[in-house]
Amino acid sequence: MYLTSTEYVTLTGRAIAEATIIRITMACKLLDSRIGNYPFENGYKIDSSNDTWYFYNNKEIKISQKQAVKLWVAQMITCLYLNNDMPESFNSIKLGRFSMTKGKDSNSLLPDKMNYVDTILISSGIINSKIDLDSKCNEVNMIWSVNIIH
Repeated sequence: MYLTSTEYVTLTGRAIAEATIIRITMACKLLDSRIGNYPFENGYKIDSSNDTWYFYNNKEIKISQKQAVKLWVAQMITCLYLNNDMPESFNSIKLGRFSMTKGKDSNSLLPDKMNYVDTILISSGIINSKIDLDSKCNEVNMIWSVNIIH
């Protein structure tokens, strides 16, 4: 896991009881989902077992990225606690053809409270949106290209 309950208290100033194992695990898994295409091992995308963190493709994680991960996970634990371990709900009202939803970005999958730490996570460069093609995919694409030409 990417954060301890003691680190949670240090980063947020909130009660240690909020950082249950279930919330920490859930926040870490949500972070794994957020950071993109990295290999999994032991259920996580980042090896955080030592002082130096690595992705499971042996790419070292910078200190700024490690701090961004800890901030993001801590804030997500707070959001989970404040919403009874459920996704943030949006207040909305429908009147015939008209509807109104509370929240500045109703398309966002992240709670509003996560915007600041998510910006830090993005600027750290840890989010990987690249697609990794293996050699079999390249062979199929080459065969497909050759068949189109003929």
